Amino acid sequence: MLDAQSVKGKFMRAFSRRQFVAMSVSGASALCLAPAALATEQCVSSGLADFLPNSLTVDCASRRNFQAFRQNPDYLGLVGVVNMSLVRGGLGTYQAGNLFLFPWLKPKGQALGPLRTWPAVLPANATLCVNSAPIPNANFPLDEYYCRILLKAPWTYFIGVQVDQPFSAEDARLAWLTNDKLAGGQGVGICWCGGNLNPAWFAGSSWIPDNQTCSGHAWRRLIMAALNQAAVGAC
Repeated sequence: MLDAQSVKGKFMRAFSRRQFVAMSVSGASALCLAPAALATEQCVSSGLADFLPNSLTVDCASRRNFQAFRQNPDYLGLVGVVNMSLVRGGLGTYQAGNLFLFPWLKPKGQALGPLRTWPAVLPANATLCVNSAPIPNANFPLDEYYCRILLKAPWTYFIGVQVDQPFSAEDARLAWLTNDKLAGGQGVGICWCGGNLNPAWFAGSSWIPDNQTCSGHAWRRLIMAALNQAAVGAC
């Protein structure tokens, strides 16, 4: 997924030619496909009911992981997922509508070697955390890796985004990238693409639309509000 070059404004050259193709096992979502053009296209094809809460929760582990990212932005990025239904994972049960945030190692972090330890925690519930380690690289879709391998929860129940340092002004004009300011005035770059997760919830689109299609604009607002919660500080 995102690499050190992407954060500094070379996103499409590094991301689309090599890393972005790797974000989908099948490659089907690797083109960052837009929502289906047909007005009759069904938004949700996951087999679950449509879901749009009034707000999202943010567990304590995710708040701590956000702070780790803030302290190490050159070395860590964040994968974010939201569960669209109640899910049971290997560590606990999570109510629908929670924003999970977890760090992954960028190339600069990987270059420091396996002996370098980085802060990362997994949620057992809304307040309890379990020590972990960042996702070691972006060789596998980050959001799916987090759900499958770390959270041990059904990945089809989630939508996904990524959070990093701000993109260049040129890259931020792309439909799936935005630069935003969070609580405290610090900027972040958000990739609204979700690997293999988003197409089942947004009419085949691998990014959350910035319009009314499948409530995409509402979902962007919800996730931004939840990121502001995470930016305020750890529990």
